[in-house]
Amino acid sequence: MIYISKLWKFFNGYVIISIKGYNIEKLLNKALISGIVIRQVKKDRNAAEAELLPEDLKAFALLCRRYKCRLRIINKNGFYRTLLFMKRNIPYTVGIFLSLALIYALAQRVWIIDITGCSSISKHSILDTCKSNGLYELCDKSSPDYKKIAEALRIKYKNIAWINISLKGSRVHIRLAEDKPSVNAVTDSDACDIVSAAQCRISSVVTEKGTPMVKKNDIVKKGDVLISAQLVPAGTEETPVTDIVKAKGNVRGIVTRNYSFTVPYTISKREYTGRKRTAVFIGTAYKKICIKGAKPFLSGESSKEIIRLGLGEDCPLPFFIYKDIYSEYIDKSIKRDIETVKKEASVHITEFIAQNYDISSDILSVKTKYSEGKESLSVNAEIISDENIGKEIPHTDTGGNTLNGTTENSGIG
Repeated sequence: MIYISKLWKFFNGYVIISIKGYNIEKLLNKALISGIVIRQVKKDRNAAEAELLPEDLKAFALLCRRYKCRLRIINKNGFYRTLLFMKRNIPYTVGIFLSLALIYALAQRVWIIDITGCSSISKHSILDTCKSNGLYELCDKSSPDYKKIAEALRIKYKNIAWINISLKGSRVHIRLAEDKPSVNAVTDSDACDIVSAAQCRISSVVTEKGTPMVKKNDIVKKGDVLISAQLVPAGTEETPVTDIVKAKGNVRGIVTRNYSFTVPYTISKREYTGRKRTAVFIGTAYKKICIKGAKPFLSGESSKEIIRLGLGEDCPLPFFIYKDIYSEYIDKSIKRDIETVKKEASVHITEFIAQNYDISSDILSVKTKYSEGKESLSVNAEIISDENIGKEIPHTDTGGNTLNGTTENSGIG
């Protein structure tokens, strides 16, 4: 209801006035009794502001003289006033209508095609299929047959289980879901052995399928067969089984690794001064015009910001605002004590373990040795872990160890 009243006031027009004097209350009461419509009254001591209808302005001015108040017109607003302004400013009016016409024409084109849900199918091939059926960037958004394009994609790519193409503003959304690839049954060609991925001491062996080639506390080298795909008969079967299968199981081992690195005593730290310079450009994806220039600092970093203009999120336009932001900083050298450097080395070792060890690995111990140099601290970390060491490889007839366990390199702890 409030919007209707504002719209009605705009079409009727209104005048904003200022009143000064010592009889403002009597003046306003007399005006209301006389049938003069007064709105939005704001009084401050011996002055006031209010809104009047244009046809009541003459009568109100006569009352102001009667009550010895000074009347001043601050502004005249309304539909008629707007038309009068546009009539007096033809270039401004023409520019407004041309801008509206240009925005409308641009909004009738497709500017962005969003594709989500594809993993095995490339977005480039989907866009090529869409283009051959009339959907591409800059095309008229009412021209393509979106149902036909969806059907063409479903026919071309058999693994598409579901697809939806929708138009919102000047943006086309293509959402699809792919069928999950079926897992084929294990065949003889899938036969594989499980071999050691590192030199270690075996801590446990759990075999699901295949023949175990090692036992607990055996020492193995990298590449030794842990579980063989060749089934070995026990000798008590009526019909011995000698098939070749896909070996399955979990073999864990105690692995020792050494990680060495250095940590400098002195580091350089950036301290930002707070000074910034911004260069502003406006244009399209292919050409831009400089609106405001800026030079980078001698010691500083730069970042870019791109703002796409549009009529809301679903109706982007082919115009962009580019910003090159330069921030000034000062490099400061900071010398740290030995305890701070050791703490940084400890954090570095923790990050190394988190990035290079599987979540199923158990870290048994980390022994750290430090060697102080003139400019840096040398660190050597001995990491002992209990981890899954099995790795699948295609089955071969030869193995690196025996059923009774490997004994070579038995001096390794």
